Amino acid sequence: MRESESNIAKCYILFDKDERNKCEITDRRLYVTFKGKRSEFPIEYLISLSINQRKLLIPIILSGILTPLISVGFFKGLFHPFIALIFIIGGVFAFYFGWLGEKALTVNLVNAHRDFSIKMVSGNLNEFINFVNQYLKKEPIEKRVLYLEVLDNQDQIDINKYLAKDAKNRKLYSFWHLKDLFMGNKIDPNTRYIVIDPLKSGTEVKYNTGHNNQILIPMIKGEINSEAVLRIIDSGGIQLLFD
Repeated sequence: MRESESNIAKCYILFDKDERNKCEITDRRLYVTFKGKRSEFPIEYLISLSINQRKLLIPIILSGILTPLISVGFFKGLFHPFIALIFIIGGVFAFYFGWLGEKALTVNLVNAHRDFSIKMVSGNLNEFINFVNQYLKKEPIEKRVLYLEVLDNQDQIDINKYLAKDAKNRKLYSFWHLKDLFMGNKIDPNTRYIVIDPLKSGTEVKYNTGHNNQILIPMIKGEINSEAVLRIIDSGGIQLLFD
């Protein structure tokens, strides 16, 4: 990242702290570092990120050319039957492998696209893709902010207690996680939330797997910048979000 840019979000593609394979988005560019090589994409040319299943053309083409030739040679007695059979079976598997393809992280640009082959799609990468797409589409801020649950019922909330570096038992929710709780009637009517803009938090936001291994829960371990606090909402405000 260059000095003139402001970092917005970062995601490791495969494993945590793997600096050779990561994605970063700033207010000016998307950086994709893949196998140690970094590619840059200016924001103005970036449309979206996606995961696609990319077919492998080389195995398909080679199989399509060689398998029929070996088959013809087999029936004309030009190849030993056992050797021909091995090549024919290998050609079929090569075609299947090529047609099945591999997963790819696709950077969709104005007049082109760029694929980066990946072995697996982590939950963190999915969250990063969703965040970047929402950021590029300038979706309502309510879908991009985090909701910090207030654990006491006092009329006056000591916000600094929840923002401090040593804050205990922070319970953060994304828009979609909070919506799932609301639709399942799992939100206490007396609960309030501090709405935080993650882009102004001043510290790293990480997503960890929850107890059920299905929902990624946002975590902030450092001190949260007070400028990140947008407002405080109660159950009525929550209902307005999802009505």
